[in-house]
Amino acid sequence: MSKENQSNLPAVVQTAIDSQKINLSNVNLFLPTQTFGQVIGEYDKVVIEVVEINPDPKEGDVYEITTGKFALSKRPLEMMASALGIVWDPVTTGIVESTPRKSRAKATGAMRKPNGEWIPTTEEKTVDIDAIEEEQRIKQEDYADKGKLIGWNGNKPIHEPWEKHGGEPAKLAHIEREVRKALLPYRKFKDERANTGAKERVIKFFLALKSTYTKDELSKPIAFPRIVTDTTKLLADPATRQVAIDKMTGAVRSIFGPGTKSEEPKQIGIPEGSTQYEVTENSEEPEEEIPFDTPPEPEADPKQEEIEEGIKYLRALAVIPYLHKDARVLALGEINNAEHDLDKIDEIIGRVEGWLNLPDVIKKHGKFDKAKLMQGVAS
Repeated sequence: MSKENQSNLPAVVQTAIDSQKINLSNVNLFLPTQTFGQVIGEYDKVVIEVVEINPDPKEGDVYEITTGKFALSKRPLEMMASALGIVWDPVTTGIVESTPRKSRAKATGAMRKPNGEWIPTTEEKTVDIDAIEEEQRIKQEDYADKGKLIGWNGNKPIHEPWEKHGGEPAKLAHIEREVRKALLPYRKFKDERANTGAKERVIKFFLALKSTYTKDELSKPIAFPRIVTDTTKLLADPATRQVAIDKMTGAVRSIFGPGTKSEEPKQIGIPEGSTQYEVTENSEEPEEEIPFDTPPEPEADPKQEEIEEGIKYLRALAVIPYLHKDARVLALGEINNAEHDLDKIDEIIGRVEGWLNLPDVIKKHGKFDKAKLMQGVAS
C-alpha cells in the first residue's frame, strides 16, 4: 500500500475531501490504484472513509513482529475492508475442510474499480495443528537449550543450567508444557483462525499492505477514498428508481452470481453444472379418457395476502429518498428474506415508520403519510 502524492489528487477525490472537511495533515491518505477516481459514472460519487488504528499492542489493533515493527490484527483489517467496500461472497467464503488436527478456509472478496468493474479474488488459509506443533517444539527446544529462565536483568533474560533445576527430565517436561500452552489457542479456535486468515489475505491483496509498520506510520488515521453509488440521486429520478433498488438489493448476486449459503464453498471461476429437468412420458396410457370436472380455484390464503401487502409496503418505504440508510437496509433485508413471517414484517414496518416519524424528520420533510405513499405506488 503506497502513500499517494496528496498534492496531485484526482478532482473527485479532492471534492470529497473538501465536502467532508478532512484535514490531510491529520491523516495518511491511501489510494488503492494510481488512477483511482479519475473516471466515475454519472450516478457515482467518492466518499472518504477513515480508519483509526491504535499503535499500542496492548489494545489489540497491532501485534509486534520484531522490535519496533508491528503487524495489523483482525479488527483494523476488517475496518479497512469495510472502508474500501470489499464485498464477501457468502457462497465461496467459509470452511472447506475441518478435522480434529486441521482446518482450511476459503474467502472470496470483490472490490469495485473506478470504472464500475468488480474485481474478485479468492484466497485460502490452512491451520495445521501438526505443523504448528512441530514449529513450536523446535522453538521451545532452542529456547530451553539456553537453560532455565530464572529472571530478567532489564530486558535481558537470565538462564541457569537445567542441572540445577531437575536436569534433562525437567527440561523435557518444560518443553512439553510450553508446546501444549502454545497449541491451545489454535486447537480451540482453529476454524475461526482459518476463516479470519483467508479473509485477511484477500484484504491484504487489495490493499497491497506491507507485512509490518512502525508506530509513526500508524500514529495517524488512514483515509481511504471509496466510490459508491449515489442512491439519493437515483431515487430522486423516477426513471432510475428501480435501478437504485436493484443496486441496493442485488450487489452480491450481481458480483458473484446466484447461490445459497447451503452450497459448498467452491473455487471461483469453475463453472457450476446447470440444473437439468428430465421429462419422461408415461409408458402406460389410459385405456379411455376419464371425464372430470375442472376443480374450483383454491381459496386465497389471507395470511399470504397480508404478507404480500406488507412486502409491497416495505418496497414503497425503501425508496423514500430521505429514509435513513439503516432503516432502508432493514426494509431491504426483509424484502430479500426468502422465508417471510407476518409478525416479523409488521415489526420491521413499525421500526421503519418510527424513523419516518422522528421529530427532526417531520420538521424537515413533513408528517409521514402512509395513504399518500401507497396511493403513489398504486398510480
